[in-house]
This record gives sequence, C-alpha cells and structure tokens, in this order.
Amino acid sequence: MSNSPDVLVVGCGAVGLSVAYNLAVQGLRVRAIDRVGPGAQTSRRAAGQSVIAQTDPAMGELMHGSIDHIVSFEKRTGVGFKYHQVGSVKYALSDWAEAQLHREVERARLLGADVSIVALDDAQQLAPHTNSKAAVAAWHAPKDLYFSPADMLAAYHTAAKNAGVEFQFDEDLSEIVVEAGKIVGVVTNNGRIEAGAVVMTTGPWTKELIERTGPKLPAVYVRHQYSIRSGVPNIHPALPSVRIVDHAVYARPEGTNLMFGTYEPHPLELQSVPNRTEQVPLDGKAIDTALEKVSAVFPGLAGSSVVELRGGVTTMTPDGSYLIDEVASARGLYFITGCNVMGLSCAPALGEHMAVWLKTGKRPAVLKGFSLGRFDNYNMSSEEIRNRSLSEYEGIYRDGETAGHVRHYGDAPGVSP
Repeated sequence: MSNSPDVLVVGCGAVGLSVAYNLAVQGLRVRAIDRVGPGAQTSRRAAGQSVIAQTDPAMGELMHGSIDHIVSFEKRTGVGFKYHQVGSVKYALSDWAEAQLHREVERARLLGADVSIVALDDAQQLAPHTNSKAAVAAWHAPKDLYFSPADMLAAYHTAAKNAGVEFQFDEDLSEIVVEAGKIVGVVTNNGRIEAGAVVMTTGPWTKELIERTGPKLPAVYVRHQYSIRSGVPNIHPALPSVRIVDHAVYARPEGTNLMFGTYEPHPLELQSVPNRTEQVPLDGKAIDTALEKVSAVFPGLAGSSVVELRGGVTTMTPDGSYLIDEVASARGLYFITGCNVMGLSCAPALGEHMAVWLKTGKRPAVLKGFSLGRFDNYNMSSEEIRNRSLSEYEGIYRDGETAGHVRHYGDAPGVSP
C-alpha cells in the first residue's frame, strides 16, 4: 500500500465511492477510508430514485449525467448492478399543484428532460396500482429509474477497487492536519495518513469535521424515513415510481412490496449525528398520517402491513442546494455535503465532476453555484438557517410559486418558508 496517495477520500458512501472511482480512472493514486465500511451508513438507507424533471440547470445536468452513468455503468466498468428504468408518474390533487406540474414540465423540458403532461387515463395505464381519478393532473417521465442503493454501492466499491483505489475501513478520523494553509493529511485511530489532497464525503458528519478547520457550514441535520409495505395487490418491479405533490409522498416497487415515504411537514431535527445511522430514532406515525392523506390515490395500501421502517439523516441547507467547495484556509481540502436528499441519485455525476476538478485544478462550471461563498452576502442567524433549511425539507416537492401551501398535519406548528 502506498504511503502517500495523491488524494485521500474520507467517507465511502455513494458520493465518496463515486469520487474515488472517478479519481482513479483519471490516473491518480487514491485511498478511501471509512469509519465503518463501504456504503454502510446513510447512503444505504436512501430511496434509490432518479428524477430527470429538474428545473434548476445545474441539478438538471447532474441528474441527466447520473442517469446516463447508471445506464452505462456495466459497459464502462465491467461491473453490473440492476436498475429499473420504468419511468415515473407525478400526480397533483389540487389546482395549485396542477399549476406546478405544468411549470415543472415547461422548465424541465427546456433543460432537455423527457417529461410531459399526460391524461389521467394514461396515468392509470402507466401506474395501475394507483387511482388516477383521485387526481386532477399528472406528468410522466419515461426515463426515470430506480435501483437498490445496496447494489449500487457494492458495484461502485468493486469498480473502484478494480480501478486501483486502496480501501481502509475501521478508520475513525480524529484530526485534520493543516500546515501553512495547506492540507497535509488526517489522523485516525490507526495513525496519520498523509495525502496531496483530501476530499471529505462523510455525509452529515462532514459539517462538524470541516468546521474544525474554520468555515461554518449553513446546514441542519434532518431525519428522513420511509416504510416497506407488504400486502399491496399487484406490485411488481416494472411499475413506475409515483409521487404526489400536495403531500410530498413517493412510492416505488421494492420487489413485490411497496416502498412508501414522505417528507414530513414537521421533520425531526437532530442536534448531532450519532456514530451509526441505525441509532437514529424512527417513528412511523408521520408516514401513517401521510398514507391516510393519499389513500384515495393508493387504495391498495389500505390493507398493507409494514415489513420494515427505514431511516437515515439528510443534511439540509437554507437554499436546498449542495455545499461543494475547497476550504480557503486549507488548500487541497475539499468537501461535499448538504445533499438535501439528493446525494445518492446524483452521486455518479458528482464524482465525475469532482475528479475533473482535482485533476485539472479548475472547478467545473456545473459545480460553481454550490460554493460556500454564495452565502457571503447573507448574514443569517442560526435560527434563520434552521428555519429555512427545515422548510426546504418540508417543501421538497414545491417550487417557489407554491411555497405558501404548507401542510399542517395534527397540532404541531409548521415551519413556514
């Protein structure tokens, strides 16, 4: 094992594995370390869905690129993993949500997305496990896909090893070593590791680690959870993912079971992130409440039972966009965080662009808008950062023109945008 890699990647979730793989393909000597193992934490608990209908140009480019990477992964790497490119359907149950669907289609098509408004009868044919008569409008994106996060992570790990990445696990980082304004390496429970550059891709743990070097990252930790449900009639892998704007819910096949999740209107904010994701407390009440709200669209869920409740931690920012940058006071120290529930789905393209940045020294144009400097002119208090970030989670399916339609379930006060 080489003593000093060109690049040390800290964190082997989806983004870290993609960064490591792409750096090795660029011809750099890469070592990747993790406290647990490849894809053992938050990435494994993601929903595993790609959504091509993005309305932001940078996110559109990343999503298009990531879908292309997934589809061509086996051809490029010789390592395959199963994905289901069966498209997705998005429903609106109200007039304001219908207006948003039309805006989404118009803006996404300008960015090259294959998405269109479809008749409700056609939506019913595409998603026969739903009741389209309960909706007022729908769009369809035929190139959307879903996949098992565990399978994707295993494939990237294998491809990275084949490309020459050195992996070390059971490495608990305790210190980031900076000398004369330049990154030198890190110290873990197993000793010091020196490197020419370090990329922090430790998911929700990145904020605390990077803040040790000086910059403050405007982000909060939020629990996200979903259920796997059995007993739903006629579920099979060829069905599309389904989303509902009004109540921010999604559903996709999980074999012959159905994954059903929601972005809670009153999300649980975590003051700190436990060492292991399975230590995050889960509570299925919010999912049950959301299910009741959309029961007319998913009549088959009425008699279903929960096979598994899954959850993890997502890092939300005040504007709902990634935080990707180089630390000014520690040249050669890079970080990717603020996934805003879009870490796994865009990891393939993020890794490619980060590798280009480190190889050439030039930040790719698609990543420029994610720099920490975009917040320089905003003097936000901690409370404002918190409120805006929580609102980004709650309003994940709403655009700016429908942000006022806050969902209030029960008696808890919502955090308004």
